[in-house]
Amino acid sequence: MDIKMIVTDLDRTLLRSDKTISDYTASVLLACQQRGISVVFATARSENSCKRFTDLIKPNAIISNGGALVRIGDKTIYRSAMSMETVNELLLSCLNRRNVGYITVDTDKGYFVNKPVDENDPGWIEYLPASYVDFSQGLDCDAYKITIEISDDTTAYNVVSGFPNVEVIPFSGESWYRFASKGADKWQGVSALASITDIDLKNIIAFGDDYNDIEMLRGCGIGVAVSNAVDEAKAVANCICDTSDNDGVAKWLEERILIMRKKESVALRN
Repeated sequence: MDIKMIVTDLDRTLLRSDKTISDYTASVLLACQQRGISVVFATARSENSCKRFTDLIKPNAIISNGGALVRIGDKTIYRSAMSMETVNELLLSCLNRRNVGYITVDTDKGYFVNKPVDENDPGWIEYLPASYVDFSQGLDCDAYKITIEISDDTTAYNVVSGFPNVEVIPFSGESWYRFASKGADKWQGVSALASITDIDLKNIIAFGDDYNDIEMLRGCGIGVAVSNAVDEAKAVANCICDTSDNDGVAKWLEERILIMRKKESVALRN
């Protein structure tokens, strides 16, 4: 198994329920890197909101905002943002609907919200600083994604129906939906990375749990879904590993990659 790149989702895949990465998982990923395997985070989060994890692991690349932005260090290799005009039209459409709560917008100029947030709320801490903006007045920039708290599926899909170049993806188990350009998905990010690093897609392993992971699980050489993944992600995966709370990604990598490579190395020496 000639694996050259590991691409992993964060929330509910690499991260435990308490939003931490265990020492065991960190050590396994470091061991993979020391063996020349690139480690890549592919997350719906912005780079800022996953800084705690990138400081710990130091991935070789980050696919952030659900695939809207791909960077190797400070170098941007892929970008797919919604235009300022589309962003403002979509925001106005949402503001005029019932069943809509918080609206957040990720941009190069910052992270904007339609209502002030409690900075002491653990659910918001990793997304700070968040700037309150009256979206009815419009934003003067494009956006990587708009994330909206909506109480029902019908409203979410009605919002996007008037925007042919925008798609919506739900977050499983939550009343939140991600709106982004149709070119902003993790699979596009993985493909861009594979091209620039000259790594064949068949030599990439992808780990995920949610709807926005399905295409990369299907398209990479090996797709692995954690046991706590949605059924749709499990259906396209080549393998199922243990849950995120039980370090499923790290266990799979140690058993299938690290131990196997050690055995192969011993066999060659003999």
